[in-house]
Amino acid sequence: MHCPSCSKEVVADKLFCNWCEAFIPNKTVGKKAGLFRRWLASAIDPIIVIILYVILAAILGAIFGRGIAFVIVTLGYVYFISRLLSKGMTLGKWLLGVKVVEKLTGNSPGFWRMILRETIGKGVSGMIFGLGFFWAIWDKDGQAWHDKIARTVVVIEQKQ
Repeated sequence: MHCPSCSKEVVADKLFCNWCEAFIPNKTVGKKAGLFRRWLASAIDPIIVIILYVILAAILGAIFGRGIAFVIVTLGYVYFISRLLSKGMTLGKWLLGVKVVEKLTGNSPGFWRMILRETIGKGVSGMIFGLGFFWAIWDKDGQAWHDKIARTVVVIEQKQ
């Protein structure tokens, strides 16, 4: 089998080219995301949420009062995150140009698959000393356990 991007020969059961790291099922989706970038996106997520939440709560709290500000900020956050999750991203992934796609097609995984991946999947990945997260180091397609559970892979988003 040959890579659709660089035309070099690749192993038949791999999702990413060994040479150019293109996503073989659909080269227009992007290239394999490195582990450091994936980790950084996960580390950025809670920091951004806390900073945005505090700033918005303070501003809206001064205008509307703390109770109403809490409701507005929480509803806004839920809406924004649900929009990102439906596109296969979190805030950190969005900032770093990384997205989660379905393993076999490269399509957006959708909201419920992302919920499965980000909640139950990451819970399972972290259960045994974080072994599920480290699994991506030696997995041929760079999948951690939460990726395997949700049948997803992480790619660097292709600029259109």
